[in-house]
Amino acid sequence: MTATPKRRPPARELLTDTAARILATRYPGQVRAVVIERALQRMAAADARRQRTAARRSRT
Repeated sequence: MTATPKRRPPARELLTDTAARILATRYPGQVRAVVIERALQRMAAADARRQRTAARRSRT
């Protein structure tokens, strides 16, 4: 039986090497999945706000 390779959690799949380095610099010694997930959630929320704003402006 061949062991299947572990998949990265979804939040980590979205993390680029550059973003991982930035987070490691900002939070030295404590970059855990929860820190990465929070950063991604903030980025996604900001992106959603920008998209809603752009959609509202295009309707007027």
